[in-house]
Amino acid sequence: MLNPLIDEIFELILTQERWMVHTLALKLQQQGSISTLDVQPERDLFKRNFLIMNALYQLQQQLQPAQHLAIASLQITLTDTAPHNSVQQLDPLRDYYLDWQNYETTSDEIEELLNDFWQRFASHKKPQQALDRKAYDMLLHRWQLAKQCSLKDIHKRWRQLAMQYHPDKETGDTEKFKELKNEYEQLKASCSTIEN
Repeated sequence: MLNPLIDEIFELILTQERWMVHTLALKLQQQGSISTLDVQPERDLFKRNFLIMNALYQLQQQLQPAQHLAIASLQITLTDTAPHNSVQQLDPLRDYYLDWQNYETTSDEIEELLNDFWQRFASHKKPQQALDRKAYDMLLHRWQLAKQCSLKDIHKRWRQLAMQYHPDKETGDTEKFKELKNEYEQLKASCSTIEN
């Protein structure tokens, strides 16, 4: 199925050298090209990102071999020449987003995908140092969590805050999201070392 966002994304990509998925999503929303796709916020965000990634991969195929569209969440660029070996035979991400059956993913599957992503993300970064008790308690208070909260409570609160401040959301704030992500890592590292 031909994605209706392909032409609009192509026109946007021509206007500046680099894009990110969340900045494309925001621009498409501002133009009225994409709106709320599901009543559940997690599924709405997933479906919006799915449509954008699907359109990007379809556009990538349409442009080859004359032009190369490099697709990564932090950088989307269009060049006149493809780098050596740019067309990968196996690309699980491309295959996933080009399969329309994945568009109707359940909330449980979305949560599983997010958990898998954050686990892989965490494995590539240096471990966060635990906070002392006073700093930990202050951070719990700022996050509106009880002093006796569990790691599960911290995960749940993180998901609520991430949905509110994620750059892809209308209420999104990139700097606030980064700050909250850092605090989340501190809370996780501290929760296991500080006895409640």
